[in-house]
Amino acid sequence: MSFTPQELLAHLSQLEKKQRLIVAYSGGLDSHVLLHGFAQLRDSLTQPFILEALHVHHGLSDYADDWAAHCQYVCDQLSVPLTVRHVRAEMPQASLENQLRELRYQVFIKVLNDGDLLALAHHADDQVETMMLRMLRGTGPQGLAGMPSQRYLGQGMLIRPLLEHCRSELESYAQHHGLSWVEDDSNADTRFDRNYLRHEVMPKLARRWPYYRKNFFRNAQVNKDALSSLDYFLERELQPQIQANETGLDCAWLLGFPTALQINLLRSWLNIQNLPLPGYKHLQQVLTEVVAVRVDAQSLVSWPGVEVRRFQGIVYANKPLPAHDASKVYKWRLDKSLLMAGSGLLKAEPAVGRGVFRIDEQAEVCVRFRQGGERCKLAGRDHSKLLKKQLNSLQVPPWLRDRLPLIYVDGELAALGDVAICEGFQASEGQAGYVLSWQRP
Repeated sequence: MSFTPQELLAHLSQLEKKQRLIVAYSGGLDSHVLLHGFAQLRDSLTQPFILEALHVHHGLSDYADDWAAHCQYVCDQLSVPLTVRHVRAEMPQASLENQLRELRYQVFIKVLNDGDLLALAHHADDQVETMMLRMLRGTGPQGLAGMPSQRYLGQGMLIRPLLEHCRSELESYAQHHGLSWVEDDSNADTRFDRNYLRHEVMPKLARRWPYYRKNFFRNAQVNKDALSSLDYFLERELQPQIQANETGLDCAWLLGFPTALQINLLRSWLNIQNLPLPGYKHLQQVLTEVVAVRVDAQSLVSWPGVEVRRFQGIVYANKPLPAHDASKVYKWRLDKSLLMAGSGLLKAEPAVGRGVFRIDEQAEVCVRFRQGGERCKLAGRDHSKLLKKQLNSLQVPPWLRDRLPLIYVDGELAALGDVAICEGFQASEGQAGYVLSWQRP
């Protein structure tokens, strides 16, 4: 079986206008073949797609700048825009491999816009090595299912178009097309687990069991099928919970199942929300540090692309919150949507007898964020209280309280996002008002 660019065509069906296909390009053979294949496909189609490349500069090698320059040269030859992002690993570190991987994925998440595809050049040999490493470290069916051919990442989708091809097939393609590539000097360092497998273990496996890749792939598919079957039944249990708790899970409900089933329910729950799935260790952490703790604890368990928290007995999983400047003040025209950096989107719809009133064309509407010490009296309440206490009684999750947009009309606090209206600003029957809606970050 040989590799041809036409095999990449199926992945383009997921792209729409203004969405990009970004190739993670290290400068090595595998990613050069992938980038070259997509470039050939782009140039042969009647409707070309947006193709870009991304190089993550780790800075650990003396040759790192040369690699980045090589990537720029190749991209110029292929007429592919290249973005170079610099990251720095903190040394010493228990696992440099894991740290670099997390840094790369943080970069991937940042560059992906809604609907973008990020293509990684993992191939069949990488898949086998990954499965062996996971087995040696102790993993379950999810780990033994291998790397998925695609999954959601940040706002986009991660794809691995080369998983069915071994490295020798990619080498043949590169030689046929006269491609040049760089060799990472660290790839020969057998102190790294993956390199040890690649140079010391896999050649011996190939001599003893020449068709070992097919057997690994068969095992991966069996585990994928088993997980898919399990998810089919778990989702029936999860859907009523998700609908009742705005995508969250009731901790008491979850703890009512055997521990092994709790782990699988968490995994399936994350999968339903199209969030990156963690390893077994992180799922155990969610159970012990978030689900099983006392009700008022504010624990956080995170991995690239996901943050898991608990509030009032409900566990929530969300994408990481973006940066937020609480000192920012926005002037708002209610006939326009207001996009607030790190705080979501505000909209106002005209209504009669509902929402916030006392807003006319001369009124100054500003949006601020909690600074501390604010007080307000909610519509229909007897007394004014500190905003901190109001937000607690209104069951606003702690991680959103500093991002909750506070709407001021002519200097007076009129509404707390779409959560509550302050006394004196609620529209009564027959009065013109505005119904506010806040799209959370």
